[in-house]
Amino acid sequence: MSGIVGDNQFRASGVVASSATDYDDDQIQSNIAMLGFYVAVNGSLVRYNLVDQSIDEYFDTSGVDAATSVNDRRVASGSNYYYDGTSASTPTVTEDADSSGVDGDYTWYKWTTAGSGSYNNDTTQETEYLIVAGGGAGGQDNGGAGGAGGYLAATGLSLTGGVTYTPSVGLGGAASAGARGPSGGDSVLSGTGITTLTAVGGGGGGSGIGTDNGADGGSGGGNNYTNGSTGGAGTAGPPVQGYAGGAGSVSGTARAGGGGGGGASVVGIDGTDSAGGDGGIGISNDITGSAVWYAGGGGGSVANIESTGGNQSDDPNGRTQGGGGKGCDTTNDADATDNTGGGGGGLDNGTGGDGGLGIVILRRPTSATASGGDLTLQSTDVSAVAEPDYGEFVTLIENAYGTATLNTDIKGYISRDSGTTFTQGTLANEGSWGTNKQITGFHDLDISAQPSGTSMCYKITTHNQSIGSKETRIYATSLGWK
Repeated sequence: MSGIVGDNQFRASGVVASSATDYDDDQIQSNIAMLGFYVAVNGSLVRYNLVDQSIDEYFDTSGVDAATSVNDRRVASGSNYYYDGTSASTPTVTEDADSSGVDGDYTWYKWTTAGSGSYNNDTTQETEYLIVAGGGAGGQDNGGAGGAGGYLAATGLSLTGGVTYTPSVGLGGAASAGARGPSGGDSVLSGTGITTLTAVGGGGGGSGIGTDNGADGGSGGGNNYTNGSTGGAGTAGPPVQGYAGGAGSVSGTARAGGGGGGGASVVGIDGTDSAGGDGGIGISNDITGSAVWYAGGGGGSVANIESTGGNQSDDPNGRTQGGGGKGCDTTNDADATDNTGGGGGGLDNGTGGDGGLGIVILRRPTSATASGGDLTLQSTDVSAVAEPDYGEFVTLIENAYGTATLNTDIKGYISRDSGTTFTQGTLANEGSWGTNKQITGFHDLDISAQPSGTSMCYKITTHNQSIGSKETRIYATSLGWK
């Protein structure tokens, strides 16, 4: 039968009634399947059978044929499901990072101490990185601020299995008496098979007792006030690692304001006769799972008036938006925050603030994927009372990452001869059962051309799956026939 109630003619006293409207029972079939799923969940039931129907919520593996299924990984954690099937292994990583942690499907490693470290993964993986150089120091006596360390960040860097890579963290410039503040040190990631990645140290700020400009650097040093000298330039791109520092006061008036240090995303602000320029804002990055601001320029100084690092006048510490120190008369406030690569602030009367120590962070998928890992999930057989001609199929899926295109990234099949012959149905979206969760299925699939049989089973296949990019999870399946 087709699942459609045909025309009925009622004959009484020789009168033929008009034809009734055809009735489509697809929605009822889907509703029955959903009720079956709810019953299974409430009763923690393994696969169970109704008349001409079988329900499986995957509370155990009894309904799945291990011999014919491929990459059928199952998660049992309250909500049981089979998912993308991408075969996975746990890489062995040897490293000397100062700290590490897990964020979802990823593991990160952080180097925060000046000098060189090591990282070796026995498996080739696509790796995300953040490399920030040391910030430049602020200049002396109403000097310009230090520029933030150069900022490099990207995904998709392939690090070859078995190769030892060297992450190196650059020192922040250490302020001292003299003219211009010292520049920060470079932070680097190097090793065989990759182009060496170098984040250039932030330029030091010019001094109010000299005639020098701010130094060039990863994010351009700030500047002193003498004759309005210019701030240092940021390192040329691509990629741009930072922006230029601001100029000192144009008039050259004694005790006028120094320019702000350049940040990773904004230039430093010019100083004026009465105010030091704020530092350029940095960039927020959540490579470890929590957003942190890096590479903000320091604030330029002027007598008794604070300017802020990172262009944030409402920040009480002057450092939130990238770690740049204030332009002020207190040395501690002028120092940049370590491991942000912020630029040191200029100081009203004395040496400027120190630049912030740099940082290197690597992030990789915790599990390694292997090619050809798409899922094939085939059920064990259920016996039909009579040979069926039509099949019904409903399954609950979740788009954990990405969105599966029905009949391309996920497909469904029914067999009446124990899986020797399968017929593919056309999956359709039949509603949702939660966030990113779909009810999918097909009805009245004609299987009459298959060889005779009563051994019913289904098969689900996924395609184009990739951890963290496209993961399709399968939570429950109903197979029906008639």
